[in-house]
Amino acid sequence: IPELVNLPLRPVETSSFEHSQNIDDFIAGNDISHRVRWWEQVSQQHDGDDVAIYSFYSLYLDSLGYSKAMIGSLWALSVAVEVLGFLTQGRWLHLLTLSKWIWVCACALLLRMILIAVGAESLWVLALAQVLHTATFAIHHSVCISWLSKHFPARLRGRGQALYSIIGYGATGMLGALGGGYISEHWGLSTVFVVAIPVASLAVLGAWRLQKVH
Repeated sequence: IPELVNLPLRPVETSSFEHSQNIDDFIAGNDISHRVRWWEQVSQQHDGDDVAIYSFYSLYLDSLGYSKAMIGSLWALSVAVEVLGFLTQGRWLHLLTLSKWIWVCACALLLRMILIAVGAESLWVLALAQVLHTATFAIHHSVCISWLSKHFPARLRGRGQALYSIIGYGATGMLGALGGGYISEHWGLSTVFVVAIPVASLAVLGAWRLQKVH
């Protein structure tokens, strides 16, 4: 994706780990270990909240009485701003550092969860929450891939992206969906998004810390 939108990337410096085949040795032996761990934490919390939206958003709105056509329209809005974000981010993503963008996206996620949790009765509030999808997914995903490209040498870059997929959308997605299902069954669908607020808050704090160690 970053290459498709001409996202400017700074080259990875060549080091003694350039020819390493072991990602654990690279992380342990390089000074980026703390950055990787904070980035892993933020990715888990951020993508875990994304799962709440993907899995329970439509069910939640249906329980509130929104028509299927309206729910589909809200999803279409989020897809439209997502595509717009992917197409244009190469022009302005360079204005902030990657770690700063990760923090901005986490803040957008927190705002989105608050809007859904407390303002779902208002269509305009839901529309605003869906517009934030361009930050919580499109920008966040591109920035994370760029962050991996910057911090992992070429021979380990693919494994770094696999690590991101496992952390962000694999294990986290499974646990988020199962946990959200349990919460919704016992306390209602709205509670899923209420619980997502402190999770997003942790992502904001973790992303702030990532800037400091960056």
